[in-house]
Amino acid sequence: MVTANKYYFDYSAYSDILHVQKRETHTKGSAEIGDFCICFGKKNEIVGIEIEHASEFFSQLDITKEQLTKITDAELIIDKRNSQAHVIFLKLKFPTAVKKISIPMQVITA
Repeated sequence: MVTANKYYFDYSAYSDILHVQKRETHTKGSAEIGDFCICFGKKNEIVGIEIEHASEFFSQLDITKEQLTKITDAELIIDKRNSQAHVIFLKLKFPTAVKKISIPMQVITA
């Protein structure tokens, strides 16, 4: 597991799962939608994401499984401009590039 600024992340090539979690937070609950698991904290804020079959998802974005093993930093960006539905972005840093990826779902807020 790698510790970065506000988030820690882990990509397992064996299980093909990418996990990104806000540091010093605990998951109160989660919601699974297909290959994505969104983790929520005490105040129902998004604190993490887990992507199963990550190499399959990222291959559509021209990111290879080998590149996933070389992530140097990861961060979740939550767009809260719409109070009814938040949009999740995943910012991944690689040795030679940074990619900001939209997660294909909106999280409906209460």
